[in-house]
Order: sequence, then structure tokens, then C-alpha cells
Amino acid sequence: MLELLAGVPDPLSFAEQWDSFTIGGRRSPGLISEWDAGRANEWDVKKGKGAKGATLTYTGETPAEPKFTLQFWLPRHFAEWSVFRALLAYDPSKKGITALDIYHPALADLEITSVVVKSIGAIRKAGPTLWEVALEFIQYKPPLKSAVGTPTTSKSTGKGSGAGGANGSTGDPADPIADAQLAEIRTLHAKAKEP
Repeated sequence: MLELLAGVPDPLSFAEQWDSFTIGGRRSPGLISEWDAGRANEWDVKKGKGAKGATLTYTGETPAEPKFTLQFWLPRHFAEWSVFRALLAYDPSKKGITALDIYHPALADLEITSVVVKSIGAIRKAGPTLWEVALEFIQYKPPLKSAVGTPTTSKSTGKGSGAGGANGSTGDPADPIADAQLAEIRTLHAKAKEP
């Protein structure tokens, strides 16, 4: 059996589960003729000047952009499509835009569970009695809290005359200009609080 993420059915034993996807629990109409999805990592590549090789720094994960092409050949597929298509429409004037829960085994294998709609193609003829429509999505995955940041304050180490020192200086050794500026700021701040 094909080894996939735990709980994902393999396409040989469970082909019918690979023939459609669900949005909010509703099955897509017709059959999927093709799909594409992939996860990409972003890297900052710093090439050495006059040297071979590069330094690679991982900078994050790019949201996946799954694509599906659905094929219809029965009148009921078109009726099902009109209902299914309504799930994909956005109308920000009526309600806020929300992401959609999605399930397809290929997406589950990549841990893609929520998407927004990027595009809905027009229905086009694919054969004498075969029609198809292409759909593109973007993975919805809010970033986790990053450990990368920019300092906005300093913390006293208890050494010298730093911010926690007796004179309130911002530097070590003491900086008379910075001390005067801090004193002026404190004075203005105190005056602003007065009734």
C-alpha cells in the first residue's frame, strides 16, 4: 500500500475518494479530471562573492495554491454545480469573507485543510458530451507567532549606569545628552498629565 500521511486513503484502494473534494462537507459535482497542489518553502539565498556555494536561511512557508478541474457529462452535474458554485462566491457587502474548509486526500497529505477561492473558470467544452471547469484556491493558514522581532525597549542588566542605573542614562558609560533628553521627556510627560 502507498505510504501517505496517517489517515489518508491511498488512491489505489480508495480511488472514489480521490475523484472529488469537499467544501464545507459538500461534495464537488462530476469528477476531478486533474488536480495540482504543492507546498513551497521560502529561502533567503546569500551567494558568496567570488566563492562557490551559498548560505541558505529559511524564511517561511508559502501558502499552497491547489487547483482542480471538474468534468461534467450529465444534466444533474450542472444542477449540482450551480449549488456548489454558490459556496465559492464572496459577497463582502453581505457578510465578512471567511475561508472554506476543504478535504481531498492529496490536500490532507499536505495538511491543507482550509482555503480561499483564487479563481473560478468558465465552463468550457472538453469533448462531444464533456464539459469542464477549473478552480484555483489559496491555502488559508495564518502565521504562527514569530520569534523574529525588532526590539522596542531595553532591559536593565543591573551593570553600570544603564537604563536601570541611578541617573537613568540610556547608555553605559553615562551619556549627558541622553540624560538631558530623558529629563526633558519626563518633564513634558508630567505636564501633559496635569489637569
